[in-house]
Amino acid sequence: MKWSVQIVRPSTHNVESTSVLINFPSGRYLFNCSEGTQRLSFENKVRVSKLTAVFLTRVDWSSMGGLPGMLLTLADTGAKNLTISGGHNLTHAIAATRHFILRNEMGIRVSEMRDGDVAAVYKDENLKVTPVHIYPDNYKATDKELGVDESEDAKTRQMLVARAFGTQKPQQTAADKKKNKKRQGEQQQQKKRGYYNESCDGAVIEKRLQELESQQIERQKGRADNEAVYSMKKRSRSPEQGGRPIQAADMVLPKTTPTPASICYIAEGPEVPGKFDVQAAKALGLKQGPLYGKLTRGESVTAPDGTVIHPSQCVGPARLSGILIIIDCPTPAYINSLTSNPKFAPYMESSGQSDPELRKRLLLVIHSLGPGVAQDKQYKTWAAQFPSHVQHMVSAPEYVPDENPFQRHLRVHAAMSAIDPATYVLPQSSNTAELPIKSFLDSNKVIVPSSLMSFDFEPKPQLDCTNVQPALSPEEMLEQVQVKLQKEQQSAMDGSKNSCNSSTTSAVTVTNDNSDELIVCPIGTGSSIPSIYRNVSANIISVNGYGGIVLDCGESTVSLLKRFLGYPKRNVHNTRINLSYTEFVSSLKLLYISHMHADHHLGAILLLHEWNKLTKSMQNRPRLTIVAPARFLSWILDYSGVQALGLERIDFVSCHNIRIAHDQDSGSFQSRGGNQASTDAKVDKIMSDLGLSDIRTCSVIHCPWAYGLSLTHKSGWKLVYSGDTRPCSSLVTLGRLGNKKPTVLLHEATHSDDLIKDAIAKRHTTVSEAVAMALGMGAENLLMTHFSQRCLSLPRWDLETVRRQNLPRYGNLSQFSSNQTSASTSNGDSGPDENVATAASNSDDEELMEDDVDDEPVALDDVNAAEEALMRELSEPLSEGEDDGNISDHSQGTLDCLKIASAFDMSVYGPSDIARYRYNTRHLRKVLRDEIRLFIEEEKEAGVKDED
Repeated sequence: MKWSVQIVRPSTHNVESTSVLINFPSGRYLFNCSEGTQRLSFENKVRVSKLTAVFLTRVDWSSMGGLPGMLLTLADTGAKNLTISGGHNLTHAIAATRHFILRNEMGIRVSEMRDGDVAAVYKDENLKVTPVHIYPDNYKATDKELGVDESEDAKTRQMLVARAFGTQKPQQTAADKKKNKKRQGEQQQQKKRGYYNESCDGAVIEKRLQELESQQIERQKGRADNEAVYSMKKRSRSPEQGGRPIQAADMVLPKTTPTPASICYIAEGPEVPGKFDVQAAKALGLKQGPLYGKLTRGESVTAPDGTVIHPSQCVGPARLSGILIIIDCPTPAYINSLTSNPKFAPYMESSGQSDPELRKRLLLVIHSLGPGVAQDKQYKTWAAQFPSHVQHMVSAPEYVPDENPFQRHLRVHAAMSAIDPATYVLPQSSNTAELPIKSFLDSNKVIVPSSLMSFDFEPKPQLDCTNVQPALSPEEMLEQVQVKLQKEQQSAMDGSKNSCNSSTTSAVTVTNDNSDELIVCPIGTGSSIPSIYRNVSANIISVNGYGGIVLDCGESTVSLLKRFLGYPKRNVHNTRINLSYTEFVSSLKLLYISHMHADHHLGAILLLHEWNKLTKSMQNRPRLTIVAPARFLSWILDYSGVQALGLERIDFVSCHNIRIAHDQDSGSFQSRGGNQASTDAKVDKIMSDLGLSDIRTCSVIHCPWAYGLSLTHKSGWKLVYSGDTRPCSSLVTLGRLGNKKPTVLLHEATHSDDLIKDAIAKRHTTVSEAVAMALGMGAENLLMTHFSQRCLSLPRWDLETVRRQNLPRYGNLSQFSSNQTSASTSNGDSGPDENVATAASNSDDEELMEDDVDDEPVALDDVNAAEEALMRELSEPLSEGEDDGNISDHSQGTLDCLKIASAFDMSVYGPSDIARYRYNTRHLRKVLRDEIRLFIEEEKEAGVKDED
């Protein structure tokens, strides 16, 4: 038997909880799943595909923030029968995710391990896990926290979990697994084909949507504006929900209140079979073969001479395996409860209840400690009472350096920063701990944990650090890049002496440029699931003199913001946004969520929690405005029963209520739905808070209740953000309203042009389609984002493909920028007035998208396509104008008035940065080419090691 404990991620100032993985051949057990756990597992190749159970030390987002995204990925890869264990409110928290997760074939069992329930123990063939509850000083646990909850409210929560995730089923046979795998493959292919596989023309798609609109209007005739409230178990509908059937998300989740309880865990390994004595077996007349195996399994066998041989004759006695303790002490206020808990007494040297056998079996204690705990004298005295042979891993922010665990991303980012440091801001990190570990306990059995550090329990107990890789700081990584660039430049100069035709281009850089009024900072630029190079969607804007804006907020946004802006001090490398993380979040005025796909909002809970924590004691008690689909409000209302988010200081505006929508009777645009007086007051407030002259949304073509956004500032700039969408005339109309061209269009460009069918099936935009949308609304700058995780390369667009893009009532989009392209048309019109835009409206798309479309985790289930994309990129030229000494991407020179850039995580883009991008494209593309080659080499080396 072999089993081990592995550190997935230790606690730092950047990430609060410690994630631990226990590995057995037949299953894996994860303790805590904070935001970024899934991405880090990709980075370090930590396998979670055989995940059997998850244990949470606290029912709050710091411990479970990565779990919803992990569940989506596991479900889409066929994982089933997962058990999630934790404290009071766990069922409530999992049930709340029904607003955006529906995986009813997964089979999840939620186990609330209550303090007063002696049966609250997890046990299977590998592990026995016992919870130990601790509480802060002066807190008294309620009856609901202590006893088994059999109330009607508890049954409702369990029912909602079952409807969203399904119930556990018996283990499948090999034949059933093969059959289900085939069926899942067919379903995946059906999803990829999508709804509009007959044609790739945007006009055809929108025409079909208009037909659906007419049908929808007929169905809605006679419906009252305000529908009656359903039964006590059903939530009243928002205007977005229309007349569709009741779903799990419409059901009311009974109210609850947060609990401060923290759970430590005592995990006991299984019984280890006795060692087989080969010599004894031979002496009994047995030859090596199947009989040895039967004896090892506890079966009696018959020797060739007819003698019956029992296992006890040649197999040693079985023994119990080792024990692991995981301690979670969030603050010093929990120390009294922890140190006085009798469940730890049997493992202590000086305790009157000490058990010698348990002390001997205890091999590892993992201390997950909040700030101030590790230096508390009482805690250190208590920790010193564990047996001297025990290995201690102390995961505390004072001892664990705040290293950047995503070294591959940092490697690319540093290389891009060497080309353009003003745009590609080096993230903040530190390789130095605040305190030496000897200040905790002066013992050679105390160590600071790192990602991939392991402790083997069987066959031989030992600490294993062979997989721990040294993490370079941003400065060290940049220094390596600069040395490499110097060598390449020297080589190029030496080569130019021998060739009169050789020409080299230099990157265009600036040291600092704060002249741009509008600066957009993409924090995450990938789609669907996080990858090693791109995190999921998030963008920030700091409006000088007013406050901050967050546009979508995918998982790990808070962690990346801390590195981008600096925490606790400002990031010295970021000269464009002169705010630390704390200063930016404290000044936050607007959070916008474009739609309810998980990759666009899973980071919002932690952001709201952090905002509430930083601002609740401020004298002016600042308020925050959230503009989002109505279902997002339902989600945070449900979750706020688990963790305080400061909802009493939040003003919510439904995207539906401020969208431009075409009124067929009047032929004009109106903001429709909801309590308009209340909406107007909230909109006026956020416009005043941020100095805006206008804020509008529009329905886009992606999933139910997906929206685009337009922000116009009094200083003159205008930003349009697409969210996720197919090309649609409503977004073009939004960009052209008010006779004001967008200063920046932030538009998704998920797929390359050759994957147009995938883009249609998933209702996304290709690169050339994004360019066409910018031309259609007359944007001055286009910043593309939300790229497929299949490939690292910079996107390419094709002018001929751009010219072919059509939308209803607009026709060919390139005609509106005749002065920008070489394909000018006689009826070109670069800036229509509002009356023209009004006539070119789009229908209420969100009412038509009755079937949701999930973004599949292509980085996991489409490996072949990813490899093909990598190899195809390596075969392409660096740019189409390699003979042009001034412009490194010659194709963009044909659009003189539209500047285009492709976003990368944790970067800064004002109009001047986007204009400069075209001159650096060749150099940036080379950086990514080099990384692709290095990635392929690393994967090959890893494959060889796995085979060995």
